[in-house]
Amino acid sequence: MLLKRQELVEFNPGNKEHRAAARAFLKRKAWVDSPIRFAHDPTFGSVADQVQAKLLDWYVAQEESKLNKGKKILHNSSIRMVA
Repeated sequence: MLLKRQELVEFNPGNKEHRAAARAFLKRKAWVDSPIRFAHDPTFGSVADQVQAKLLDWYVAQEESKLNKGKKILHNSSIRMVA
């Protein structure tokens, strides 16, 4: 029997496939049938901890980006009204 060894990949929360694999893990609580195998960063306790922390950071950054865009639009429109 030949076993296929999966390549280790660094988790990238910006990658849609990586987020889908993380979502599947959160539902099943297992990586066993994941098509992607993530490398473990030793600064985190486990791959699951690492993925959750990176996802949280990524989602917070996405929200902050949306808020900042909204502030710029509001700021620019108020400048036009004053001028």
